[in-house]
Amino acid sequence: MEKPHSAKMTRSPEIGLLLLCARPQVTDDVISRMHTLLRQQLDWELIFRLADRHRTIPLLAHNLHRHASNLLAGDIHSRLQKYHRETTWHNMVLAMEVLRLVNLLSAMGIKAVPFKGPVSAMLAYGDMAMRACGDIDLLVKQQDHGKAEQLLENEGYHVVIRYRDAMQSSLHQEQRRISVDLHWSIPPDYLQLDSDRLWDDLGPINLLGRSVQTFSTRDTVLVTATNVVKEYATPSLHHLSDLAALTGSYSDDDWTALFRRAREIGCQRMLIAALLFTRNQLHITLPSVGPSRLFNHHGINRVVDELQVHLFLWPDEQANESVTRPVYLRDKRVYNLALTDSPWQRGRYWLKWAGTPNSADHAFIRLPMWLSFLYFLIRPLRLLIKYSGRS
Repeated sequence: MEKPHSAKMTRSPEIGLLLLCARPQVTDDVISRMHTLLRQQLDWELIFRLADRHRTIPLLAHNLHRHASNLLAGDIHSRLQKYHRETTWHNMVLAMEVLRLVNLLSAMGIKAVPFKGPVSAMLAYGDMAMRACGDIDLLVKQQDHGKAEQLLENEGYHVVIRYRDAMQSSLHQEQRRISVDLHWSIPPDYLQLDSDRLWDDLGPINLLGRSVQTFSTRDTVLVTATNVVKEYATPSLHHLSDLAALTGSYSDDDWTALFRRAREIGCQRMLIAALLFTRNQLHITLPSVGPSRLFNHHGINRVVDELQVHLFLWPDEQANESVTRPVYLRDKRVYNLALTDSPWQRGRYWLKWAGTPNSADHAFIRLPMWLSFLYFLIRPLRLLIKYSGRS
């Protein structure tokens, strides 16, 4: 099947149906629009491919079965049921492993907090089967990370890669095909979240009949919001659905407390950008309280524009720099700065960027290993030459 151009895809009935079914709560008007689209000739292969990539097949199946079952062909019914069974089974396997690893780490004196995945599914929907989960995410204290990683390796996991900027190591258990992201902070590093505060507001959640400690619902909203906006080139629809589900019944008091908490952690702009993006795609109602000036902030709205351009790019387009470079913002640094709350954070961001050598600095001049410390002086000099030349 020939792949349609992304700009046209955003107006296709297939994407329209996907967006309607990605809403955790649907109104009579949404159901009526669903029915209208289902009476058209739809490309179901495209719908399934997009829903699978955006991890929204559980919501697609739920909303179609509940509100439009009589308009579905028999083979579509069967495929949705198959996906539902597979999602439920996979999430149960992940949940059992979450409980096992948390207990294992606890027995070694390491406190681990599971988040995202099946835990977020329970917090957002009250049902693990309503969210497609890829892997397990665990947060440990930074001083415990090495010991926790070694313990997982003893359990048959192997380290695939360590992401310094994402403040995590990714491990995989080949035999059981389970992956674990072991975090010592909440990524991304360049947005400088005060992740230590998350440890102060943990609460229990019931997972497969057993209680496990995770982030409060309020902090889960903030972590979800950062996942919505942190990478402009690869946004995913399931994060928007999670955010809509988590905040669907929020009162003014809940919103006020959430914005206060976001300011403490340093992600107020990220939260607002995520809410605007979700409003535009899933038509949630924005809060009537909060920092109204930021909802109209030019930089934040540019961030939302950027996310919307990239939402339905195909994977090969997402990997193509000529396609995924910023459209509305000059470069990724400007994107990140638009999401950074305070002048102090923005100053730290620029200092870190200007003072941390990279491969371009090593290519600029070759130094022996024993003189590598000089790259910290060479980098600002190289940047000065580069940008003064541009101006």
